[in-house]
Amino acid sequence: MGFGLHLGWSIEGALGSAFKIDASYLSPNVNVASKLEEKTKDYGVGLILSQEIYEYMSESAKRNCRPIDSLLIKVNDNFALRSNFTNNFALIKN
Repeated sequence: MGFGLHLGWSIEGALGSAFKIDASYLSPNVNVASKLEEKTKDYGVGLILSQEIYEYMSESAKRNCRPIDSLLIKVNDNFALRSNFTNNFALIKN
């Protein structure tokens, strides 16, 4: 099992009927986290962080990460992250 973490905007909403309501999150950023999670299998790591998450981390937390690759994440025909993904990071186990 792997995890992908990314930081970005999203819209949360309730979808359903009077009998059942489900929460839904709409944003290309949600899909980016999912795509990063898929890449954990390719790189053999448990967690991949986007550059956006890495920039918000403390210096001591950053020391536990290593750069692994530059990825082009294409979410759909209208949205692809290129410059935002200059580096992706994997958490190093202590």
